[in-house]
Amino acid sequence: MPRKYVPPPLELVKSRIEELLPPAAQEEIEGGEALLVDVRDPERYEAGHLERAVNVPSGESARNAHDAAYAEAIEEAGAGPEDRIILVCGQGNRSARTADALRNEHGFTNVASIIGGSKLWSDLGYPIEGEIAVGDEEAETDLEGEEDTT
Repeated sequence: MPRKYVPPPLELVKSRIEELLPPAAQEEIEGGEALLVDVRDPERYEAGHLERAVNVPSGESARNAHDAAYAEAIEEAGAGPEDRIILVCGQGNRSARTADALRNEHGFTNVASIIGGSKLWSDLGYPIEGEIAVGDEEAETDLEGEEDTT
């Protein structure tokens, strides 16, 4: 019988990765020090995304980030295992899971996730192209089972 994929708790994932607040991420991105990767679905990326972001979707709950093909797609986007990569999604959960997979399964050593995702980035007035849309599929469930719908 096939096993159902159960992602690790978000709190565990976030304890194992580097997270950046938008001001620190913006400083690195403006300095040309990092590849900015939007891990949301192409439709959401096309509707609105951070300036300079490339789209490499990691799937629901970052499920696709566990595949070797995902690491290859990141390399095709322009970043090798030691290059600086900053990931962003709608609220910072999918990008955190993607960062965890890249770091702990694929050997990318210099990867970070933006806290609050593109929603907080936009709310703080940082540059975006289009309009940021965050929907229910961007929300994650915490350990207590309460859904984050902000």
